[in-house]
Amino acid sequence: MKKNSFGVTFIELLIVVAILSIISLAIYATFNNGIRIWQRVNKNIVEEDLNIFFDKFARDLRNAVQFSGIHFSGRSERFEFATIINSRRLQKITVGEIIYSYEPSRQILEREERDFSQVFSNEAGMIRQSLTEIESLKFQYYIYDKNKKEYVWEDECLTGALLLAVRIELEFKDGVQNFKFTKTVSIPVSG
Repeated sequence: MKKNSFGVTFIELLIVVAILSIISLAIYATFNNGIRIWQRVNKNIVEEDLNIFFDKFARDLRNAVQFSGIHFSGRSERFEFATIINSRRLQKITVGEIIYSYEPSRQILEREERDFSQVFSNEAGMIRQSLTEIESLKFQYYIYDKNKKEYVWEDECLTGALLLAVRIELEFKDGVQNFKFTKTVSIPVSG
């Protein structure tokens, strides 16, 4: 005698549940690994930002020029000078002013770029790049001291004269560990 039953036995139900749980676990593991990889790739790496910033800083200083109306002026947390820039506003390469300024309260180092027309009309420039989470920052300037007749590092240089080199020292905190970086850039046009 044969019964025509379309029901599911308990063992068949257990097998289906086991297969579905294995498939669900595999899908979850794949998505979880994908999310971790995506987070790692998109993680903001401070060292990379610093390397890019230091390259830009060095390029700006190596392109420095003497230009009437835009003088070298430096303090421990602010540095401004004339250099060759690619002005998006004027759509050409021209002389402009670069200002690096550090704001300790916001822990931000900003780079402001102004072309010569913005400098002479006293307009604000475009902030193109900034570094965040900077614990401390200090600019130093390598100059020839005529009184002492020797080369010295100074914390301020307000004379407007062309400098021989500029050093930037900064410290940032990444989680629990502090990192210090120093970059010294010589200025070819002064030499």
